[in-house]
Amino acid sequence: MRNELNNRKVVIIAHRGAKRLAPENTLKAFKKAIELNADYVEFDTRLSKDREIVLMHDATTLRTTGHIGRVKKMTLDDLKKLNCGEKEKIPTLLELIELAKEKIGLWLEIKTKGQTEKVVRIIKENRLVDSIIVSSFHHRELLRIQKLEPKIKLSALVFGIKKNKTINEAMENKFYAIQSFHRFINMRFINIVHDNNIKVLAWNVSSKAKMRRLIDWGVDGLVTNDIKASKELLNR
Repeated sequence: MRNELNNRKVVIIAHRGAKRLAPENTLKAFKKAIELNADYVEFDTRLSKDREIVLMHDATTLRTTGHIGRVKKMTLDDLKKLNCGEKEKIPTLLELIELAKEKIGLWLEIKTKGQTEKVVRIIKENRLVDSIIVSSFHHRELLRIQKLEPKIKLSALVFGIKKNKTINEAMENKFYAIQSFHRFINMRFINIVHDNNIKVLAWNVSSKAKMRRLIDWGVDGLVTNDIKASKELLNR
């Protein structure tokens, strides 16, 4: 590993909180991430039937609660009756903000369309415009956010890489970052993105060897399920 890594900030983003130590996207998982000194907690937002913003990765509640139901067809009261494990409830965005504000950065992923205006309103009301990062695979939603509040930092999520198209979109619209699945990232991609003044984040990376390689290549952040391993690696 090159010596200059010690002088470069690589942020650690807790994927759905400290999901290896507590149920994902729950307040307990976010508390654990704070205790482990992650730089950000990453979480997923969806709309309930009564248009409350709740934190849930999947469109249904089955995998995380054992209950068969669609988030958008359930009210907040319905969702709050479910157990995510260890007696943890499905939290709202406001509950996370209350827990995390001034303790850890927030990295919000918009999973569905139709919540943009409410998300921006909550961000502004809680004075998070300068500190939160908003990401999404729905790049049009990011552009809507940009129109509503240009100061919010935006991160384009990509999976199967159409790299040139993504870079061009991010560059033209002055996005803060591009988040790519770690297997598609290489040094050339990082250099091209950096040349356009955009940061590169690798998501869903847990292998220490892969983290080391990505850091050596110049990645700006790791969205990881293993906070301890990434911290140990960066503190060497």
